[in-house]
Amino acid sequence: MKNLEKMTIAQIEKEIKETIYGSALARREATMMLYKLKISGRYRENPLYDKSSFKVYLEDVYGIRIGTFNDAVRAYRKFPEESCAFSVGLVSSIYRKCGVFKEKKVMDEIVAKKDSLKTPIKRAQINKIIAKHAKPTPKKAPGYKAMYESELRAHQKTKEAYRYTLEELKAAKNQIAGLKKTVLSLKALVEAVRDYERRTETV
Repeated sequence: MKNLEKMTIAQIEKEIKETIYGSALARREATMMLYKLKISGRYRENPLYDKSSFKVYLEDVYGIRIGTFNDAVRAYRKFPEESCAFSVGLVSSIYRKCGVFKEKKVMDEIVAKKDSLKTPIKRAQINKIIAKHAKPTPKKAPGYKAMYESELRAHQKTKEAYRYTLEELKAAKNQIAGLKKTVLSLKALVEAVRDYERRTETV
């Protein structure tokens, strides 16, 4: 490791940038070598993976997820220099946010902006360019699960109200039945009294 104490900050930053760029170039080379193994099927020459899918081989041997690998291959094939100068992540982000038809225009604009500046381009400046060309945000579809749960709750409330009404009606019917019995008992009593009075008068 170099003695940083004897280097200026400008020298250190330059060294770091060159190392990062060199690493990006090496990553591109490795990724494209893997891509060739994939399309040729030669990865199966490894006897441990002669019957495996490339996805399994990639994750087992190199610890790389297939989605990450596919994004990197696409970025390196579409923008080989820019993917190293900026990052695979940025190239993939432009593709996702702006679409396949606008990505070259967006990348060209970012590169032009970078070249026009005397200082390094800031992430905020890159994001502003991407946002300018980004696809409209699709309207959120209604949350069917939430709608279903809301309808279910409303139905449950209606069901509870209906059950309560039935209980009240049943209680009212029972009360009416009780009153009827009371009325009939009173009627019988009145008739008995009247019958007694008639007999008394006759005597």
